[in-house]
Amino acid sequence: MVGFCCSLSIIDNNITNLTALLFTTPWCCSRDSGPAFLSKFFTGLFFYQDADTGDFYYNTPDNSLDSRIKVVLPQKEKRKAQDKRRPPDERQSLVSRLLAWRHDAHIKDPLALVTPPSLIIDDDSIISLAKIHPQDLTGYQQITVLLDQTVEWEEEWSMEIFNVIQQFDEDVIALRKTTVAQKKNQQKRMKIAQNAMSFEESTKEIEEKARIKISRQLAEQRQSSSNVQILQTSTIVNLP
Repeated sequence: MVGFCCSLSIIDNNITNLTALLFTTPWCCSRDSGPAFLSKFFTGLFFYQDADTGDFYYNTPDNSLDSRIKVVLPQKEKRKAQDKRRPPDERQSLVSRLLAWRHDAHIKDPLALVTPPSLIIDDDSIISLAKIHPQDLTGYQQITVLLDQTVEWEEEWSMEIFNVIQQFDEDVIALRKTTVAQKKNQQKRMKIAQNAMSFEESTKEIEEKARIKISRQLAEQRQSSSNVQILQTSTIVNLP
């Protein structure tokens, strides 16, 4: 399609030049555009966010409300809360205690000569039990389920393992209480020591002030006595 557009140059309100420009598109510029101006050059859809609502849309370049398609963005999946675990600094200690118990239990086992200690409980199972939070381990039957063991195994070992873990947790609680008490006592001793140092410094300061005061008083007394002696001597010399 061929069309014409007029270009005017106006100086002092007088038309000085009139030129016809040749163009090969339906419009010569965006100012001369109609409703389908943008769709002529952009055949796809625009993706944009509505400034008023904040919603996202696909729409034609002409931005017709009837043709826009609302886009629902995928929501971020909320991270599942991780199960509570025993603090890492406690796990290795519990593993060591369970290994020590397994060693003693294997020695006492009548079948110790023909069965390995891992038949009682293997290392991986011990590590798994050491990771469980104390509040999540409520009974010895739970150990059987967690380790996928048999009823016979539960009757022989589950209760003992549960008792070892319970005793460990009691020892940890007692150790924490002892540590807290020791820390409080240490703070008290530090405070007492600081108070003693402050008292000693205050005492020295008071003693120094008293010493200076007494020294001044003695000096004044000596000066006074010296003045009296001079006065007496002067009086005797001046007698007729």
